[in-house]
Amino acid sequence: MRTMMTALAATLLLAIAPGAWAAPPDVQVTNAWARASAGPASTGAAYVSLTAGAQADQLIGASTPVAQTAEVHESTNEGGIMRMRAVHTLDIPAGKTVTLSPGGYHIMMFNLHHPLVAGQDFPLTLTFAHSAPVTVTVAVRPIGAAAMQGHPMGGMDHGGMNHGMMGKTQ
Repeated sequence: MRTMMTALAATLLLAIAPGAWAAPPDVQVTNAWARASAGPASTGAAYVSLTAGAQADQLIGASTPVAQTAEVHESTNEGGIMRMRAVHTLDIPAGKTVTLSPGGYHIMMFNLHHPLVAGQDFPLTLTFAHSAPVTVTVAVRPIGAAAMQGHPMGGMDHGGMNHGMMGKTQ
């Protein structure tokens, strides 16, 4: 009887173990930044790079104590007119990086409690479909700050134009 129970326990362990040993979804968040507010603006945008681990995930929300509301948004150019819309989920493919940047995907912050000031920072919590929430420190850069510091085109202000790679996987 004892041998039969040991064999049954081993069989159950083998059946359950593969799921238990699989790496949990994990998203790394880097390069968190926002531009300083223009005057008394009540809105702002934050940008980050999201890199998924071995499993794909989705960005499904954001929050910050500096604003009443934070949402994932996408800017698009439709017939020469820039449009912005809320996005309920943003796919992050396994092993890939999705960059939120001006003119593409971004975290839109509504009803700022105070203007964003260059040189200061604030916390931003990102919520994912499968990974644990991640809180990062967002550095506030001057109004004319470039999207990618250290990038060959980093000194240019792209003026909100979408150059094809913004918000896309690399």
